[in-house]
Amino acid sequence: MDGDGLDRYQQKRDFTRTPEPTGGRADGDAVLRFVVQRHDARRLHYDFRLQVGDALRSFAVPRGLPDDPDLRHLAVQTEDHPLDYVAFEGVIPKGEYGAGTMTIVDRGTYRLVEPDDWPQAMIDGKIGVVLAGRRYRGEWHLVRTKRAGEEGRRQNEWLLLKIRDRYARAEDDPFPDVDLFAATEADPPTVVEPMRPATTVEPFSDADWLFEMRFTGRRVIASVAPDGVRLVAADGEDVAAALPAVVRDLGRLRAEVAVLDGVLVALDEYGRPSARAFDAALGDAPVRGQAITFQAFDLLHTDGLDLRGLPLRDRKALLRATIPALPTVCAADAVAAGGEAFCATVARAGLDAVIAKHAASRYTAGASDEWREIPVSPDEKAASMNLDAAIGRPGKRSLRHGRVRFTNLDKVFWPDTGETKGDLIAYYERIAPFLLPHLADRPLHMNRFPDGITGKNFYQRKANEQFPDWIDTVAARGDRDREAEEHPVCNSVETLLWLANLGSIDLHPWMSRRPHLEHPDFAVIDLDPKDAPFAHVIRIAKTLGTLLRAVEVPAYPKTSGASGMHIVIPLAPGYTYEQSRMFCEVLARFAVRAHREIATVERSVGSRGGKVYVDYLQNAKGQTVVPAYVVRPVPGATVSTPLAWDEVTSDLHPSQFTIHDVPARVDARGDLHRPVLEPGIDLLDAIAALQREIDTV
Repeated sequence: MDGDGLDRYQQKRDFTRTPEPTGGRADGDAVLRFVVQRHDARRLHYDFRLQVGDALRSFAVPRGLPDDPDLRHLAVQTEDHPLDYVAFEGVIPKGEYGAGTMTIVDRGTYRLVEPDDWPQAMIDGKIGVVLAGRRYRGEWHLVRTKRAGEEGRRQNEWLLLKIRDRYARAEDDPFPDVDLFAATEADPPTVVEPMRPATTVEPFSDADWLFEMRFTGRRVIASVAPDGVRLVAADGEDVAAALPAVVRDLGRLRAEVAVLDGVLVALDEYGRPSARAFDAALGDAPVRGQAITFQAFDLLHTDGLDLRGLPLRDRKALLRATIPALPTVCAADAVAAGGEAFCATVARAGLDAVIAKHAASRYTAGASDEWREIPVSPDEKAASMNLDAAIGRPGKRSLRHGRVRFTNLDKVFWPDTGETKGDLIAYYERIAPFLLPHLADRPLHMNRFPDGITGKNFYQRKANEQFPDWIDTVAARGDRDREAEEHPVCNSVETLLWLANLGSIDLHPWMSRRPHLEHPDFAVIDLDPKDAPFAHVIRIAKTLGTLLRAVEVPAYPKTSGASGMHIVIPLAPGYTYEQSRMFCEVLARFAVRAHREIATVERSVGSRGGKVYVDYLQNAKGQTVVPAYVVRPVPGATVSTPLAWDEVTSDLHPSQFTIHDVPARVDARGDLHRPVLEPGIDLLDAIAALQREIDTV
């Protein structure tokens, strides 16, 4: 298929119904354009389109453009599309060819390489392109498969691969989910006045803030360009000449042009940033500057995009994505939410200050209240101790937290992998700013494992005499209860850690909050595979996700942390559990109709026939569901983890998310289930829209 003009494109479409463009011509300049679009049709895929004359040569790529040179993604050439399609986003209506939602992932310009003309490339069956987009940059090749044209196979099958260049990245180091179209196209700034804290405050914790160690060293703005690197200090001095190793590594960034803010640091003999060590490193010829590293904490510009107007959390994510593993340049760590615990760690390390930065803040010149300095009192004994020893070995922690006294911290709770009760408590302390909003004001059931996951366990709902009087409780009665009982309510870190010290590995809150316990604020579909493969869970979840997007109902997937998946739907105030259950039953029965061979609503395990149980009956007063970030009593110390819909793919499995890696994931991506806490859908309107949509399928 060498390109067919637009005849096939136009024959397949009724332009009185579809909003897709009918045509469009090149504007006469020599620039060639490309676009990558996410096409949520019958099967989710990505469309990769490259300008050839007045049309776009188009390829459907189920897994999208690979960033990893070791991967080969199938790309199926489709009909040419009009040039105006580079700007098309919208919904192609049902019944039309390609029905579904089309959104732009990236667009920009490209040039052909190897060979540099399209007719020869199509004859050779090899198309080399260098993309210059916001998201996609660098070189990719399309190679016609050797089996293309064989019996039973199509001539239009290609393999898409990334060439190993500065922009390549491993599959386990994905590009962050950041809206780069919110950045402004601009030349890099020649002069930058650094942003700095305007106020000094006491230690605090807040899920909307990031916390960094204040480095002792020399702050510089690093400007990277093809013609060289500058490291400009506050006094205007360019110190790049003294730091050849840092300059070399900055030239290896995943960007040809970049501007970074950070600190040049040298460590003393105890592993701490030190002004004395920095001065010594600059003066030690002939290895002058070799002991100095650049700790970058902000990315202001990259490859033609001014990022200073983006939220800090997005700039941080892009910074980490821009810096590969390098000897002398790294992205400085930041801790989300848990400022008080982080300040305590910094003090134990013998260091004296933390910088708090609002996660949504823009980068502005000079002093800003969006940045705040937090002085801490360094532990004097740590000054002559190795940094690791001063902080303490992982798992070794204080025996108290406020009013909570911990016991048996070394007891192994997960025998297969060795995690202890102390590890469980440390995780909950670390994740508390993100977990607590999902527990707040909800009656709570505890699943207690005093001797770990292989010992006896029991559920506890009632707050008995064992509970201290400072733990909050609420009188609550479920649909099946004869009378109300005092349930614990977890609204504080102290309560969370006290419950964890009891061996409460997983916590089960209600789906409604006081004072409105009759009215759930979210609904849930629980996909329980039991003995079915998790791949079947994925198929059902994707079908439900597509349906809910079609009726404009926001839905948020997460792993259950054990073997299944939850799809959570926030509700507007005032609806009953019965209405919530009715809505979820419609969804569940649609899933079964779409996947009769793998899905069932049979509650009895013996009647499921090895199928995934699509559970809607959890939506009842007094029933509970494990919330995001709660640990599960299964091998591996896995965690119920929020997902983006793009992560719901065939290679997903709940075992990928554990107490060891979820905190770093949340630091990088934030709470993907935070929208669940906001007022949600008008349920009656959603039920009506859902019924109309299902009737047309």
